[in-house]
Amino acid sequence: MKTYCQRLALALLASSALSVSAPVFAQSSDTLRLAAQADAGTMDPHAQNTQITLSIQSMIYEPLVMRDADQQLIGGLAASWENVEPTLWRFALREGVTFHDGSAFSAEDVVYSITRAKAPTSQFAGFVGNIAEVRAVDDMTVEIVTTKPDALMADKLTYVLMIDSAWAEANSVGQPQDLRNNQETFAVLNTNGTGPFKLESREPDTRTVLVRNADYWGETADDFERVVFTPISSPPTRIAALISDEVDLVLDVPSQDVQRLESTEGVKVLTRNDTRTVFFGFDLGSEDLEYASVEGNPFLDVKVRQAVAYAIDAEAISQRIMRGLSRPTGMVISPDNLGYAEDLDAVHPVDIEKAKALMVEAGYPDGFRVTLDCPTDSYVNGDQICRAVATMLAPIGIQLDLNLLPRAQFLPKLWERDTSFYIMGFNSPYFDGTYFAETVLMTQDQATGEGIYNYSGNGDAELDALVTEAKDTLDRDGRAEKLKAVYSWVAENQLYVPVHQQLIVYAMRDRVDTNVRADGWFDIRFATIE
Repeated sequence: MKTYCQRLALALLASSALSVSAPVFAQSSDTLRLAAQADAGTMDPHAQNTQITLSIQSMIYEPLVMRDADQQLIGGLAASWENVEPTLWRFALREGVTFHDGSAFSAEDVVYSITRAKAPTSQFAGFVGNIAEVRAVDDMTVEIVTTKPDALMADKLTYVLMIDSAWAEANSVGQPQDLRNNQETFAVLNTNGTGPFKLESREPDTRTVLVRNADYWGETADDFERVVFTPISSPPTRIAALISDEVDLVLDVPSQDVQRLESTEGVKVLTRNDTRTVFFGFDLGSEDLEYASVEGNPFLDVKVRQAVAYAIDAEAISQRIMRGLSRPTGMVISPDNLGYAEDLDAVHPVDIEKAKALMVEAGYPDGFRVTLDCPTDSYVNGDQICRAVATMLAPIGIQLDLNLLPRAQFLPKLWERDTSFYIMGFNSPYFDGTYFAETVLMTQDQATGEGIYNYSGNGDAELDALVTEAKDTLDRDGRAEKLKAVYSWVAENQLYVPVHQQLIVYAMRDRVDTNVRADGWFDIRFATIE
């Protein structure tokens, strides 16, 4: 089994050229050849919550509740559900569903999967943290008891994939993979789901091959037999592979290539506004910055954070780096989310003199040096954005040491809060600002999932109280008002510096078609090949 370091080496090798990583699969109507800038981090369904990991895993594993092409909730492994009492949900499971090894899907697997997703090594605690108890009423009925009323429980369960309890126990994977400690388990390279495809082979950072599940209970838009997923971190290599017909569909299209691809014979481009916001965050949990030239922590002073906001030109980033394929924003959530407020979304004006004055008021007239952590393979043109911000902050005395690194190294730094200044992208998976507020803004509590993605280390009792009040409000209109108060606090305290929502851009051969989900999750159910 390859070690973490070996996989990193393979990733670098694979990025140099598609032909280096593995033989090319010939074009065929029976095979969808998919490419993206990064690989799925694991096959363990409860270990890593990233878009590409979920996109690949969801071909193999499935949740109780799914979304249709219009993002509306529909039955998945649950045929139906009801909120019986304020804190009681009942799910009727789908009959006749089997795992890929032929074993029957039952309530026992649901109880096991949700319990597993609550484990300390899971990145899905935010979805199940409000669950006090999950119990099997009978083989085909499950009840979930929540600690308090939760209007979004069905939405949250769209992100909790079901695993075969007997298979997991037989292979000693009762706990999710511990990514923080580079743990390797059987579930990292092996699977047993209920989805439309089975895992045929897995070479991390090189290639993943899936074959159709002939006994699949559901329907897909096409019946092609195989999916070949190849991560290609180099943008020129990724686009060249599409143009030369070595791959059928590319998920991560650099903005500078969109116009060229739109005029390339045999290729088409699909776009959609993304619910994910890209923003800059600060270490707000340390008295002293680990990676800075000054003693103490300048970012604890709101004036320094405001100075950063006044210096970053989001409009210039959108036009010059993103080629207009982004929406500059003043909020950390997109307009698709409940809690969005147009009056809070004004893009921060650029005012270098104001920024300099704020730096002086904060006691840093000569500025300081600080390291900016930036992944090279997570956000569209992410490294270019970080370089541009380094130039933008220099006039106000903040000198950036850019730490450009692959996502496989970047994410562990965030998990360990081992960062002083960072770029981040985050979306609200069920179009409700409650999710961002609960998982990113609140003080971290692994047991409940609150603040699980609060990489800044910020802990503020007033903000926690505002978020708690919002998420406990069941009435949608009432919750929207409470959320506006949350995001007003975030703006007033400049907790983050929002930049933009990027467009989701897929490029594909003309013979291929698919649905582009606003949450960035590639859904194999809607892909077709002529």
